[in-house]
Amino acid sequence: MKAYKKEVQFTVWMTAAFILVGNVGLIFSVFPVDAMLFGFPVMYIVPILMGWFGVFILTIVAGKIGNRIDDEIDSENDALGVSGEVKDV
Repeated sequence: MKAYKKEVQFTVWMTAAFILVGNVGLIFSVFPVDAMLFGFPVMYIVPILMGWFGVFILTIVAGKIGNRIDDEIDSENDALGVSGEVKDV
């Protein structure tokens, strides 16, 4: 059951991370900045980069960690003798 708890905690934390990274643009609209990055105003380019690459990187991390947690769940279920297969009725 520890792996299931870990999966729930991981899901909550990754949901918060996705919301934060996906909505960085709102932070820049609340606190406007006049700086430049790569020739673009920071308040435009940073939300775009975080939205594209930040979410992409979080997706890769979530996939890898999620697979490890799923393997832990499978090993716990094997140790308890519980089958994870769904049987047709």
